[in-house]
Amino acid sequence: METIQLLLMLLGVVAFLVVLIGLFFSEIVPLIALAVVVVAGIAVWILNATPAGRRNSARDEAEAARQARIREREAVRAEQERQDALAREAAEAAQTLRRAVRQLLEGLPERGAPQEEAIAYCLSSTSAARNPRVQAEAERLARRHVAVDERILCVALSETGGSAKRPALLILTDRAAAVSDKGTSYRYDPDPDDVTEGWGLQVGDLLFSFVANPRLWIALAAREEAAALPAPAAPPVGRPEPRLIRTAREAELIAVDWMRYLGFTDAVATPVGADEGIDVISERGLAQVKMEGSPTTRPTVQQLHGVATAKEKEALFFSLAGYTPPAAAWASQHGIALFQYDRQGTPQAVNTPALRLLETADARASQPAEGDHGSDA
Repeated sequence: METIQLLLMLLGVVAFLVVLIGLFFSEIVPLIALAVVVVAGIAVWILNATPAGRRNSARDEAEAARQARIREREAVRAEQERQDALAREAAEAAQTLRRAVRQLLEGLPERGAPQEEAIAYCLSSTSAARNPRVQAEAERLARRHVAVDERILCVALSETGGSAKRPALLILTDRAAAVSDKGTSYRYDPDPDDVTEGWGLQVGDLLFSFVANPRLWIALAAREEAAALPAPAAPPVGRPEPRLIRTAREAELIAVDWMRYLGFTDAVATPVGADEGIDVISERGLAQVKMEGSPTTRPTVQQLHGVATAKEKEALFFSLAGYTPPAAAWASQHGIALFQYDRQGTPQAVNTPALRLLETADARASQPAEGDHGSDA
């Protein structure tokens, strides 16, 4: 029966073609062919309506359904194999990244090591390794915006639009980052949304690509693990060396050094023009630095106290011209440490809170390092 149906269908197709072709040559032939098409179609319908035809149709439907299930299973198996391959690739990539992170952390200088040493190590594997300008700029940026107890993980250069444009500089640490661009520097906290996997770190309009800075991607992955590493018990550094102060920014930077010496080891300078008059900030304290020709007045000290109270931090004040008597009295009453510095950046304690901080820092610095014991002659 299937053969008969196939022949009838073939006959119908041939007759239909004859109808189309015969329209151009004769009027009778198309009519005869059309009749053949109709008769063949009726015959096929009758055959399909018989029990045998219905069985054939059911068998064809079952076979089509079976083939569809086979194709579906093959598609599912192919998708599963693709997912397994992607999972293996992801696992291998994660393992490779973990090894790279471990290697990076093992090679970095210890926390508390000189920032120059950490920067030199981070630049050693880059194209700027022998560029003294980049090294010097990175050191200035770290001194302004990276605390001494932060661990520097990477130094990166931004992509540029042309060879004449100097690239921006990025220092990534275990707690934050610092950026220097077109003479302006600031502290920056990377956000996960700023990282484009496989592409780079976007900081505003700046792009620090992973292609140009291969260690940057590893350093971003290492930040959490690096922050969890214990800090070595290093002896405090000595008093900062005197240096000539010519600008207000230089005064703020020397205040950073002195705050670190006083025990605020994570002190960093705030960006130029920061709100609320805060020039130096750390986890426990903040400071304002004035380089003016007249003594600092009580309202200015009170304003600093208000900001420090709101932020739950200890307040320090550094002034070149000193303080008015009401300002000094009010600050002593409210526990604000007042320092007056000279043109060489050396501060003198003006009140009791400042004197206590200075004496404690001097005593800490004078203590021998752990394990540094004398021996009997």
